[in-house]
Amino acid sequence: MFKIDHYSRNYGTAIFAILILLFCQINTALAETNVRASVDRNQVSSEESFTLSLTADSILFSGEPDIGDLENEFHIINRQQSSRTNIVNGKVNSSRQWDYTLVPKREGTLTIPAIPMGKYSTRPITITVSKAAKSQPAGTESIYLESDVTPRTAYVQQELQYTLKILTSVNILDASLDAPEVDNAVVEANGEDRYQTLINGRYYQVIERRYAIYPQTSGTLTIPTLTLQARVEGYRPSMLDPGRLVVKRSGEHRVKVLPPPADFKGSVWLPAADMAIEESWSKNPDQLKVGDSVTRTVNIKADGLLGSQLPTLPQINLAHAKLYPDQAKIEKGDDKSKWTGIRSESLAIIPTQAGEFVLPEVKIAWWNTTSNKAEYATLPERKFTVAPAASASGNSQPTDSLSTNSNSIADVEQSSSTGNNIDTSSKPANTTLLWAALILLALSNIGFALAWWRARGRHPAPTHPGSPENTDEGKAFKNLERSLKNDEAYSQIRQHLTRWAQSYFKRPMTLSDLSRALPELAEGCQQLDAHLFAGQQITIDKLALLNTLKSVRQQGNTKQRDQTALSPLYSR
Repeated sequence: MFKIDHYSRNYGTAIFAILILLFCQINTALAETNVRASVDRNQVSSEESFTLSLTADSILFSGEPDIGDLENEFHIINRQQSSRTNIVNGKVNSSRQWDYTLVPKREGTLTIPAIPMGKYSTRPITITVSKAAKSQPAGTESIYLESDVTPRTAYVQQELQYTLKILTSVNILDASLDAPEVDNAVVEANGEDRYQTLINGRYYQVIERRYAIYPQTSGTLTIPTLTLQARVEGYRPSMLDPGRLVVKRSGEHRVKVLPPPADFKGSVWLPAADMAIEESWSKNPDQLKVGDSVTRTVNIKADGLLGSQLPTLPQINLAHAKLYPDQAKIEKGDDKSKWTGIRSESLAIIPTQAGEFVLPEVKIAWWNTTSNKAEYATLPERKFTVAPAASASGNSQPTDSLSTNSNSIADVEQSSSTGNNIDTSSKPANTTLLWAALILLALSNIGFALAWWRARGRHPAPTHPGSPENTDEGKAFKNLERSLKNDEAYSQIRQHLTRWAQSYFKRPMTLSDLSRALPELAEGCQQLDAHLFAGQQITIDKLALLNTLKSVRQQGNTKQRDQTALSPLYSR
C-alpha cells in the first residue's frame, strides 16, 4: 500500500512537471512568434508560376494572412495550408505555413507587398518577370491561346468584336480564364462555341469565346492579355496524378478610338452597322370606334449598339384621344437575328372622338460605320380613321339619319329650283306627297331618338337573383366576386367586371360607360384603366370594390322588390 501511494505521488509530480514545462514552452512560443515570407525563385517568365510561402513560427498563431493586395499584380491559382510540431531535447518547435502558387499579370519588376498576419507583417519581396519565350508554331504546342479584335480603328461607342480561342490537344482537368477587363469601356459577353479543328495533322479541341467591347472615350484603347491557368493530364495519366500545371497568355491589343465626326448633326451619337424603326399594332387601327383601345409598339433596332444606347422616342400629343405610354423594354437580339440591341416603346391609344388621327413621322439620325456617313432611320407618318361608337341597338348614332334627310331635302329643293325638264303640272301633288313623307320620316326619327335616349338613361333594375331571367347576371357576378377574392390579375378582374356590367344593364358596356352609369364605381374603373393602359403600378382596394358592387346590386334588388309590391295597386 505504501509502494502504491509512493508511486502515485511520483507519477503526479512528473505530470505536473511536464505541464509546467509545456506552459513555459507555450509562453516562450507566443513571446517569440515570428512571421516571414519567401519565394522559391525571384526570376520568372510571364507564363511561369512560382510559390510564395508565408510562415508563422508558432502552431498557436491564430491569425490569417491578408492577401488582398497580392491580387493586384498576381493571379493566385492554388492555395495550401499546413502545420508541424517538433520536440527535440525537450524543446518544442512549431509552425504554420501558407503556400500560394502565383502567376504574374504583367512583365517587369513586380513587388510582393508586405502582407499583414494578425498583428505582425512580412517584408516585401521583389520579383523580376521577363517576356515569355517565343511560342512554337501553331500545331506544335499541346495547348495555346489565340485572340483578335476588329476593327483596329473605331469611333467612340462603336462595337469592337473581340474573340479569344483556347486550342488544346490534351484533356483539361481544371481551368480558369477571367473575362477581359478594359478601362474606359463596356464589355459584354457575346456567346461561346466549341468545335474541333485540324492543324498540321493534329486535332485540336477549340473553345471560342466572343465579347463585344464599347469604348467610352476617344484615344488609345488597350485590351490587356488574358491568362489561362489549367491543369492538364500528365504524360502518364493515373488516378493519383493531379495533372501538370499550364499557364498560357493571350496577346495584348491596341485600338485607335476616334471622336464623333464634326459633320454629324444628330442629337444622340449612334455609330452602328445598320439601324431600323418598325411599328406593330395590337389590332387594325382603321377598324377602331370611339372608346376602343389599341396599342402601338415601336421598335428601334440597331446592329452594333446595345439597347441601352438607343434613344427614347419623341413624345406624341394626339388631340381627342387618351394616351397611356408603357415603360420601355431593352432587349438583346438572339443568335438568329442580325440586331444587337432593341428598344421597344408601347403606347395605348383610346380615341374619344370620331375622325381622322395622324401620328407624326419618327426620324432618328445615326452614323453608318460601314459606309462612314450619316444616315436616317425613318418611320413614316401614320394615319387612321376612327368610326363613331355603336349605339345600344348596334346602329349608328341617330343624328346620321337626320343629317342624311337634310341633305336629301336640299338636293330635292335644288333640283326643283334648277331643273328645267320637270313636269310642272304634277308639281303641287308631288310637293304635297314629298312634304308628307318628310314629316312622317322626321316624326319617326324623333320618336326613335326619344326611345333610344330613355333606354340609355334608364338604369334597368335587375330581377331577383333567384329568378330565371337573372341567371346570367348572377353567374357573371359570382365570377367577378371569385376573381376579386382570389386576387387574380387586374386584366382578369377588368374582363369579369365588363361582362357583369353588360349582364346587369342588358347592353354593351365599357368601363367608361359603367363609370357614367354608376358613379360609385368610377374610381375603381379609372384605376383599372390606368394600370392596364398606362402601366402605372397602382394597388386597387379589391375588397372595397367588391363591397361597392354588392351595395349596387342590393339597391337594385330593393327597388325591384318595391316595384313588385306596388304593382298590384296599379293593376286593379
